[in-house]
Amino acid sequence: MIDRSNKGHISDLVGFSGSYIGAEVVATGDIKSEEDIFVDGSYKGSIKTTGAVEIGKNAKITGSIEARSVVIEGQLKGAVVALDSIYIAGCGQLSGTAEGKSINIDSGALIKARLDSGKNV
Repeated sequence: MIDRSNKGHISDLVGFSGSYIGAEVVATGDIKSEEDIFVDGSYKGSIKTTGAVEIGKNAKITGSIEARSVVIEGQLKGAVVALDSIYIAGCGQLSGTAEGKSINIDSGALIKARLDSGKNV
């Protein structure tokens, strides 16, 4: 489990052992995992993990995400469902739907979505 209390990012953690999709990668398909996932490239498809997902600043994702927690710093067009929290950074963009126990949105984020928070998902 990732401790997000220090406001760090998955990609900044020393010894990160999850899956990483780099900024130069263009990928399509479905990902099912039990580890943390960092996406910084272009991705079309679904991501389902029991871990955390971080969408990096360079990322352009079209599809759906189901995870324990989700951080959005890049662009996501689609649906996101988090068992715990969703955090949308000031540089993040979400177009679609977001559902989670808590949804935190920084000033400057671009949101065109239906938001549903405060309940068990």
